[in-house]
Parts: sequence; C-alpha cells; structure tokens
Amino acid sequence: MYVVVRTMKVKKGHQEDVVKRFSKRTLMSKSEGYVKSFLLLDSKHKDYDMFRQEIYWKDKRAFFVWEGSPEHIAMHKAKKESGHERPEEILEVTRETYEFVGEI
Repeated sequence: MYVVVRTMKVKKGHQEDVVKRFSKRTLMSKSEGYVKSFLLLDSKHKDYDMFRQEIYWKDKRAFFVWEGSPEHIAMHKAKKESGHERPEEILEVTRETYEFVGEI
C-alpha cells in the first residue's frame, strides 16, 4: 500500500467546517486503487487544531494515476479559475507519502 498524509493546521473554532468538508465522498474515493481515508484530530493546542488526513492507495501507481487523471486535474483547475484559495481558517498544510511496510 501507499499512504498520502496531509497535515492541516486550522484556527480554533473551525473543527466542524473541516470535518464536514473532508467527510464527503469525492471523486478520489471512486478512483481505482483507492482503499480508504481517515481524518484525525489533535485539539490539545490553545490557538489551533491539527488535522491529519491519511489516504490509503493500493500502491504508488494507483495514487499517481489518480493525481494525473483528468478528473483530478479538472478539479484543481476549476478551483484556480474560480479564484478559490485555501480557506483562511487553514493556516498551514503539509503533505508526506509513505510506503506501507507492515502491520503490527
């Protein structure tokens, strides 16, 4: 498996907005090779919350097929053309990728 991890630093008071946005089924979840997603919350910080989205793919190829798909490209192009920018409550986003090596 191949895992994409996005970490989002979000202003306090916007937990519900983030959960709502990421709880919807998307085109990605219908993509061949998509396995599952998790949205995790760390709310211990005073001024912000940390969300971690883990997206599991069958393998690296499945992820890159999705990332290069016309649907994925069109989705980002439409956001850019409509002037859609990152919501102001999202302060920072990072992305990392991992190869799954085993379950303990």
